Amino acid sequence: ATIVSSVTGPGDAPSSETQTPMQRTLLFQVTGKEGLAVANVLLATGGGVNGGSQIYLSPILLVPVPLPTPLQSTVGASDTLQARTGVSMLLGVRVDAAVALNRLALAALVDAIGGVPISVQESVRVTDVAGKTIETVPLGARTLAGVNATTYALTLQPGESQVARMRRFAEVIERVLANLPDDVESMRQVVLSLGSLAKSTATNDELVDTLMAVHAEVAAGSSVEAFLPVTTARANEAAVIRRPLGSALVESLLPEARLTPGESRMTRVVLARAGAPVAKTLAATDSLVSAGFTVVEAGRRPRGETMIVIPDADPGSVSRGTDVAEALGVPRSAIRIFGGGRSVVDVLVLLGDEASLL
Repeated sequence: ATIVSSVTGPGDAPSSETQTPMQRTLLFQVTGKEGLAVANVLLATGGGVNGGSQIYLSPILLVPVPLPTPLQSTVGASDTLQARTGVSMLLGVRVDAAVALNRLALAALVDAIGGVPISVQESVRVTDVAGKTIETVPLGARTLAGVNATTYALTLQPGESQVARMRRFAEVIERVLANLPDDVESMRQVVLSLGSLAKSTATNDELVDTLMAVHAEVAAGSSVEAFLPVTTARANEAAVIRRPLGSALVESLLPEARLTPGESRMTRVVLARAGAPVAKTLAATDSLVSAGFTVVEAGRRPRGETMIVIPDADPGSVSRGTDVAEALGVPRSAIRIFGGGRSVVDVLVLLGDEASLL
């Protein structure tokens, strides 16, 4: 069968053209008392579009690792790259490194800069299993020391939304980043002082270099702060990206960190429903994951036939498209080459309602 070069429609993001990586990214996570990554922010620095960015991610955001898993549950995995890989695959961007701090490490960072000035709008209380208050961050403007700042940033109040906690964490971490040391040696001492309270996929030198760049941009006021739009599900125990708002935000802030076809650890398959029922979509997802692909769901697209869209006629792209077709049990004639200015990474599957599929 012939692979048809005729698609001029949908793509999930990234251009297939090779770009020199200019934006560096660091996934910064903080774990709570139960070891879950309750605070997560993707830091970006450099590039020609903006002066850096901070994209805050919900801890219940489902990331493909390869099965959908809440981001907060990825830090305790034996695979130290799980959080970094999951965020990268979900957002379609390079995540150059990840660092996870426990609450004591965040407290140490706050104390290292002399505390953080915060105007507490609503008091934050920590209770024990019996409901007795054991710690309080009261109303009012004050400079919070490490322990209080950590409680303020990481505590989820009863009935409170994840967004409310994320905003408090953003208040604290922005002030920490803005007030980190200006010289390399002092920054190195800060990183080394964290010791076993932090784990990172980067070397100390790489972490120092990235934090120096992020600090300079935040201190200068040129860094953009944003919260990834999500839709919550499963009684607020899970969240998915709200499309197209979430994808547009990532593309606007991280244009030079976008993945190119074949760059990710595993083949990234973006799966969109083009008329297929939910049951067929779930079956297709299971087939692709079983075949070793990472699947990112992209919601609904206009009804049509099933197509497997690849970015170009490169042998690697054709091979990935063919492998996806085999996993789904569809003919190679369903493969199309994307002809627009934006392409998929690595493969886009438009799942139609044909009865023969799967």
